[in-house]
Amino acid sequence: MGDRLRVTLAAVTYIDRVAISWAAPSIRLELGLTAVQMGWVFAAFNWAYAMFEIPGGYLGDWIGPRKVLMRIVLWWSTFTAATGWAWSFPSLLGTRFLFGAGEAGCFPNVAKVFTPGCRTGSVCGRRASCG
Repeated sequence: MGDRLRVTLAAVTYIDRVAISWAAPSIRLELGLTAVQMGWVFAAFNWAYAMFEIPGGYLGDWIGPRKVLMRIVLWWSTFTAATGWAWSFPSLLGTRFLFGAGEAGCFPNVAKVFTPGCRTGSVCGRRASCG
């Protein structure tokens, strides 16, 4: 995987995580959500992302980071579209939770691909995030 592609992947995952905050006013208006409900939508993504980040690193150790990154790209592409298909608060909440679960693991696997000396994605991700 080329350096440009890895940097692009990292940038797209970041943009993807924060893009909903720009769309939040329109989403709230269209679905009739309160600010508290929208907060739960944001939290659902973050909790799922946090819960599945380390298992995503272990999955990269087991089957390889490139396969995991391909799964992540397919998953987030699907759930980007599914976010637009949400028709209510529960559907948006579930979609964002699954979105977070699917996108988790990107960082440790990108870190493993970027850092040739790292043998395990979960350790690379923790090392890169903790300094």
